[in-house]
Amino acid sequence: MERIHEAAVRILLEQGIRVHYDPAREAAGRAGIRVDGQRVFPDRVRIDELVQQTRSPRSPDDSDAAHEPDPAIWLSVPMYCEFAHDVETDSVVPFTTDSLIEATKFVDTMDGYRVIGSGPGIPHDVPPELQRLKQYLISAQYSRHGWRPNVEESSARAFPYLFEMAEALGHPPRHHIIYIVSPLSLSGHSFEALNAVRDKIETIYVSDMISAGGTAPVRLGDALAMGAAEGMGAAIVVAEYARLSVSWSLRVCPFDPRRMALSLGSPEEFHFQRASDELNAWYHGYDPGPPNGMLHTQAKLPDAQAAAEKMSQMTLAATCGARHFSGAGALSLDEVFSAEQLVVDCELRDHVERLVRGVDPNCDPEAAASEVAEGMAGGFLGLDSTARLYRDIYWLPRIFERRSFNGWHEAGMPRVHDTAREFVREQLVKHDFRLPDDVSRELNAIYARAERALAGG
Repeated sequence: MERIHEAAVRILLEQGIRVHYDPAREAAGRAGIRVDGQRVFPDRVRIDELVQQTRSPRSPDDSDAAHEPDPAIWLSVPMYCEFAHDVETDSVVPFTTDSLIEATKFVDTMDGYRVIGSGPGIPHDVPPELQRLKQYLISAQYSRHGWRPNVEESSARAFPYLFEMAEALGHPPRHHIIYIVSPLSLSGHSFEALNAVRDKIETIYVSDMISAGGTAPVRLGDALAMGAAEGMGAAIVVAEYARLSVSWSLRVCPFDPRRMALSLGSPEEFHFQRASDELNAWYHGYDPGPPNGMLHTQAKLPDAQAAAEKMSQMTLAATCGARHFSGAGALSLDEVFSAEQLVVDCELRDHVERLVRGVDPNCDPEAAASEVAEGMAGGFLGLDSTARLYRDIYWLPRIFERRSFNGWHEAGMPRVHDTAREFVREQLVKHDFRLPDDVSRELNAIYARAERALAGG
């Protein structure tokens, strides 16, 4: 960790961070930070001060106490998908308003299956500056978890309307996210978006998503050092400009140079993410805890690749203590949402949850002998203990096939994807969430004003 930090300091001292926004560079210069062209060069003293502030001691609380993790695993659905997998045609198509409403309804019906989420994608049948607002409107009106605004992705002009919607729902955001553009760069758009919300927020969080071998050195330690340099440099510049509390972190992702794309879902992702977690914890002075749960795959349709990559990540992370996984229902990283895949992910989750729960091997000799005698006389399947306990001992799949070949053949030889799709159809009929009429009218009025202002509607 010390060597990685020293490398990060040297990178920041020698390369600085490119800032594509004049007022931010001017604020850094007024604070005594060296500025050369578009690059800002924090000195070692300022870097040391940031690290000391980042590691400020915290009061112990219940979350710091060692405890046995609950075996229950929760899934969350992404909000960034551009495309939807149509279960009727088995094709991938851009999200529209109608298909997003249907997907949001389905996600809402999965609340009872420990799935958290709302509108999983971005509708493409509305102008670009209205897309996130329309997504938020649909999320709020069709999902019980739809109050959370996706503020970091919206345009600067749309931000005021999004904040109005959030306030109408009683959940105004107080935090803002800025993503660093690797390598070592802050975009002007980030500052323009920040300006639109600066008087409404209390804290800012900056982070990156660098790819080892793509936008950073291919060796993991070197990539971690560059990520730390980006995080620290961006935090210093943004804090001087915004005059608000700024926190930061880093994340290194795997990259496939043959495909020129991130390879999330690969075996390397777990190691890279865990290393990022541990370095972030080292900088911030806390225990890294269990791994961050990810359900990434680069598969474009629900298939063997999607199941294998998601199952591998979930099994490894869950046995290390992770109990929440993001990316449920997502394919192609987070470009495609599939209701069918979400059903499969819930099945994978239930399988892994049973795995981490373990088994009880305790044996009472007298009771065991008595039960064997009773079973030998009348069969074990009919014992009261079997009927009473089998659901506690065995996981019973919802869509995975357990019948014998003859039983499966007599049932019409159903495929797992057919069973999953039928489950989706059945769930959609059950959707019953309804936003209060007065709140819904207020949101529609805000969106109508945004439509007139941003799209000339």
